[in-house]
Amino acid sequence: MEILRDDFVANLPLLQKAIQECDFVAMDTEMTGLATPPNIPKREDSLATRYSKVSVSAANFQVIQLGICTFTWSDSVGGYKARAFNFPCFPASTDDIKTERFFKCQSTSLEFLISNGFDFNKWISSGIPYLSRPEEDAYIARKAEKEAQLATLSSSASNIPVDSRNKDFFETTIALIKGWFENSTEEALTVPAPNSFFRRLVYQIMRTDFGDHGLYVTSNSQARTMTVRRLTEEVRQEQEDAKKIQPPALNLRRVLDMISDARKPLIGHNCFLDLMQISQQFLWELPLDLEEWKKAITREWNTVIDTKHLAGHPMITPFINVTALESISNSVQNAPFVAIGPKIVMSEGFDRYQISAPESDMETTTQGESRKPEANEPVKTNFHEAGYDAFMTGQVFLRLAGFILKEHERALADNEEHTRKKRKIDESGQESTKDSTPSVTEQNGDASEEEEGELQETVEEKDALLEKRKNVIMDNPTAAILESEELQGYVNLLHMMRSDIPVLNLLGPDQEPEDRPWSYLLKNIPSGFSTTTLFHLFGPYNPFRFNWADDTSAWIQLSQFAPANNGEESSREPYELKPLPIGRLGEEYVSRFRVGDGESASKGREYGVVAAAADIEVVSWKTWYEEREVQERQHRELCVQRQQQQQQFPSKELNGRFQKRPFRSGPSFVNAPSTPLQGSPGMSTSASPKVDGAQTVVPEQTTEGNGATADAKASATGSELAGAVSGDAATSESVVGNKRKHADEPEESS
Repeated sequence: MEILRDDFVANLPLLQKAIQECDFVAMDTEMTGLATPPNIPKREDSLATRYSKVSVSAANFQVIQLGICTFTWSDSVGGYKARAFNFPCFPASTDDIKTERFFKCQSTSLEFLISNGFDFNKWISSGIPYLSRPEEDAYIARKAEKEAQLATLSSSASNIPVDSRNKDFFETTIALIKGWFENSTEEALTVPAPNSFFRRLVYQIMRTDFGDHGLYVTSNSQARTMTVRRLTEEVRQEQEDAKKIQPPALNLRRVLDMISDARKPLIGHNCFLDLMQISQQFLWELPLDLEEWKKAITREWNTVIDTKHLAGHPMITPFINVTALESISNSVQNAPFVAIGPKIVMSEGFDRYQISAPESDMETTTQGESRKPEANEPVKTNFHEAGYDAFMTGQVFLRLAGFILKEHERALADNEEHTRKKRKIDESGQESTKDSTPSVTEQNGDASEEEEGELQETVEEKDALLEKRKNVIMDNPTAAILESEELQGYVNLLHMMRSDIPVLNLLGPDQEPEDRPWSYLLKNIPSGFSTTTLFHLFGPYNPFRFNWADDTSAWIQLSQFAPANNGEESSREPYELKPLPIGRLGEEYVSRFRVGDGESASKGREYGVVAAAADIEVVSWKTWYEEREVQERQHRELCVQRQQQQQQFPSKELNGRFQKRPFRSGPSFVNAPSTPLQGSPGMSTSASPKVDGAQTVVPEQTTEGNGATADAKASATGSELAGAVSGDAATSESVVGNKRKHADEPEESS
């Protein structure tokens, strides 16, 4: 179901019901871009660096489509009913909210979206506006301030002066109300008010003379009277509620609030970027520190499962090796997953997406839930529409989790069965658990196993075991899935693309990356050096790959296999590696590649080995990592100090209403000795940031009408930490053998 701007408010009850009743919610987003060159994720990034890079991307780009899909167990279906919702999201102005936001677009992302049928006209004309929580708070505060100002002006400027024309009415009405209030037990008093002028006078009398008496007045214009009543607690509460400034109903964030308030498990696929983007755009300002973000996310959703990480489960990897959503969703429609995973059907009224369901899922479904394709009819997919991708994410989760749970139960049952068959009974009738070797006899070429004293399974035992296996699928498996011991290691862990640290732990400390003893950072590489030159210079150490970090530094990785002869492939035989000498390379080492008549010297001169190569510094991966951790920690502390200073002395936007966000910039560590940040992919080689890194991040801001915060995310280098640990405007390059290629070689699929 696609919900647009005009029907969003009307569909809120349907959304509320679907979320409240469901077992879990799957979500997905589509965005205007992924990352600017300085903030492209690199494998060597620490998690703090990755977080900082992605936080800049979240500030730069925009979620333009949000998809959620609720999955609710149905006893009548014997499976899950899916309700998929697709929301285009556009920061449009309304009568109540005047917004003006600026965001970036990545050309390749827009091309990708339009090639997959994204309707940009509908996005702009019918996209649902939104306010984040701080923006909504500011909107309410501004509106309350305006109403208070108007009330003050109204009360002071509109009082009608008492004169000879109205003096008698004033005195008579005041006496009438006072006498009733002090002496009567009647609930109401009727006061004459022949026209609108006298009605104004009554309102004025009630405000000025009886404002603190606990009374209220209503008009009966047709009867030309007004009714004064005593204020009951119920009426008082109604009046107080009416005075409260209500947030705008047309706000896409309300969907996310519903999911958070319902405390439903949230399922995503490769969802670290989705969660960062959602929290920044719809919920709250991203904190500077990764640990603070993790705490904030788990306060919103206490259970988050990333299906890309789940696809790495040992029970899954033998069957699935490509974990992009489209690929994995196709895989789970086939054996062995489809025969085991729970049934999934589309609920009534949710026919926007035609699902590729197995035959078994089409059985026993109620009318209108799922349409079975005709023979030879291709199943239409809507990949890269957020609502459809959310549905596929939830389906993948159920198929994978159901398979893991079933296989785990099967293994336990097989172990129980094996234990029973191995149990012996001794002559005294006591059980013996002592192992014995079964006798094997050959009969007609087949091996049969016989064991004296074996306990035979009864029919009842076999039926009970079969029923135990069936229950995993026949009953609602949600609780069993979420509480399964096999799946606990996959809850609240987010997959990290192209990272030395494969997962981000939302609930605890993250694992340290494994040591890479055969990776080194080369610094101070002379200008003009090519990868071929480096291969020759470090040839005695059997290099396998060079990855350029910037113009003067590169990573070298040594091969653990024997080098091949020219023109031949490596035999893949083990090779005894020699560690590179740490520190300055030195003249003695370099001279053999440039001085003399030997082959190494001749080729060295041909390849461009120069005397300045002696200044190349070799840094071990461990040293690089430890120094980077220290510098990142110092920089985080500096950022926190800046933030605290800004909180003590808050600055204002140009319109004088909203505070700026802490300035996102960081010191340059390029010239520091053995600087790990320089080796981190993409660090600028000078104190001046590169062109791409220097561009100012355009702030999101809202103008008069909503009072929403104007997020000033201006940055000279990209972000506090990203500016310190990254900044590569050019792609790295890697070389295998003597073939040069971009390090943007095929990345992990999403």
